[in-house]
Amino acid sequence: HVLTHILQKGRILCFDEFQVTDVADALLLRRLFTGLVDRGAVVVATSNRAPRELYKGGLQRELFVPFVDWLEETLVVVGMWDSEVDYRLVMSGG
Repeated sequence: HVLTHILQKGRILCFDEFQVTDVADALLLRRLFTGLVDRGAVVVATSNRAPRELYKGGLQRELFVPFVDWLEETLVVVGMWDSEVDYRLVMSGG
């Protein structure tokens, strides 16, 4: 089982620059995230988009919307879009 194999390696998983580009990925990510969290994993993801903006305008997006609802209800979403500091520039000295 894929989830068991992943969790044998660690219980904290990080996804940097999380984005969804097609319906197949959307549905796979839904099963992956819900399965990991249901088994006690901690999932951290960064994205340039708020959860509601993921896969916006995508084909059959209505199949993905329940996952967006689950993300917002189950996980802690921390928005940086209202910040006056662009932390990418802080680290680069820009």
